[in-house]
Amino acid sequence: MPKQKKKPSKSERRDARLIKARQWVLTYQGSHIVRAYRKRFNVDISCALKDLGEIGAIPSEKLAALQRAEQLRLQALRRKREEKKLQAVEDSYPDSDDTFFFIAGYTSGGAPYGVTWEEMGMEPWDSPSPW
Repeated sequence: MPKQKKKPSKSERRDARLIKARQWVLTYQGSHIVRAYRKRFNVDISCALKDLGEIGAIPSEKLAALQRAEQLRLQALRRKREEKKLQAVEDSYPDSDDTFFFIAGYTSGGAPYGVTWEEMGMEPWDSPSPW
């Protein structure tokens, strides 16, 4: 029975990729080296920037600027994701606000009445509705 080949480790794959990347950079003619590297070697942006910086394909000043831009992009994405999650929670409680868990109605003067968060033993937006 033949022996099965051992799958290369993460560091071995990276070393092999860097060897191929050094040869690839010498032949690359385009203007979007990071995008082409990502597509050619199937890696994410941070890995592509790290690899291209290590082999010297991108000057250190430009590399630092690209990494800062990527960090800002990821922070904005996280912030947008958190806002979306908060909006989903708010949408799951359509008849509530910061004071009331459930707004049963409004008085003739426009003041809400109903069950408060405190009466429910919860904090606003704490956990999903028990119904």
